[in-house]
Amino acid sequence: DGEKAQQLDQRFYLLKLPIARAAMAVGGGLLVFSCLRLLAGVLRLPWHFPAWLLLECILDLVTAIGSVPALYYFFHFLLGVYNSSVCKEREQLYQSKGYQGFRCSLHGAEIAAGLSGCLAVVAYLLSAGLAVRGYRTVHKLKQKPVQL
Repeated sequence: DGEKAQQLDQRFYLLKLPIARAAMAVGGGLLVFSCLRLLAGVLRLPWHFPAWLLLECILDLVTAIGSVPALYYFFHFLLGVYNSSVCKEREQLYQSKGYQGFRCSLHGAEIAAGLSGCLAVVAYLLSAGLAVRGYRTVHKLKQKPVQL
């Protein structure tokens, strides 16, 4: 039974590996994107080039809209893994030994990842709105003559 459990664990791990790699790649890309935006703000790029804020707005909207299908794919893929025969067989084997933590359902970490993805969508939409607001503010300030 120990060898069979080890084989089932390995097969289950290989089933979940592609979505785990994709989630890490997307998360890393969004981290780099956010760091570049922070660097642009520190360098006062929006003040020197107000059009940067419009570009930022467009990128925020694309990221937010693109995250929705990515979240769908994430959960769709995971549910497919949990509905597989490997997962069912693994669950039955561990239940027969009295273990309860090997159910074929979404786990707390996966649900938390989905919720944080939803929060990211909301944050990117808010950021897009703030970028437009910032563009208007910078544009108005640049139109005013300097008063002493």
